[in-house]
Amino acid sequence: MYEISVVIPAYNEETRLPETLKSLRQFAEKNTGELKFKEVLVVDDGSKDATEHVLLRTEKDWSELKHFSFSVNQGKGAAVHKGLREAASEYVLIADADMATPWEEAFKLINEIHNNDLVMGSRALPESDIIVRQHWLRQNLGKTFNKIIRLFIGLPFKDTQCGFKLLRNDFLFRTTVLPHLKVSRFAWDVELILLMMKHHRTIKEVGVRWRHQEQSHVRILKDSFEMLWTVWKLRRR
Repeated sequence: MYEISVVIPAYNEETRLPETLKSLRQFAEKNTGELKFKEVLVVDDGSKDATEHVLLRTEKDWSELKHFSFSVNQGKGAAVHKGLREAASEYVLIADADMATPWEEAFKLINEIHNNDLVMGSRALPESDIIVRQHWLRQNLGKTFNKIIRLFIGLPFKDTQCGFKLLRNDFLFRTTVLPHLKVSRFAWDVELILLMMKHHRTIKEVGVRWRHQEQSHVRILKDSFEMLWTVWKLRRR
């Protein structure tokens, strides 16, 4: 049996989070013989809507759910880092609040984690199943970003930005990688991968089923430039 903590960063997710948590709870209760979801850690990244009220209401009858709230928005990376620091299970599944990747796809990552330290869901492999694609502009910018990463930093992976990742939360990770995660906004994934590689941790990319969800919080031009600037700083580090 795999003991798992789920980390979900959330920003202004009052409409999507209830269904995401309901679906996760059903998935967890259905697969008790194979998986043990020890905790679900949702980090509210300074939301301005009713996200925190949704979490407080759901916590009342779901003991595994815990939430943490930032008073101001700090960025997705900061929210993920907070969840990782609080996670107490042997494995941690990082997932987006929009449930773009169905929870059942976790089995694909779990099947590979015994031979790896980080298994990443991917939208860019031949076996990936893209049900609803992004707008062509977002899709092409994402592909361009990953090409830049491969050329500029040398990462061999085709999709670093998919928000569905499973990692081994062992002593080495908590002492050599976690304390050095600094990227608070976008491109936090790239920093995580680079640090894992620096410490010779094994990483695998696995094709998953994925459906684009509307209401993205990514601002195409501004955030793209911010991610490229962050990647440049990571290369210098």
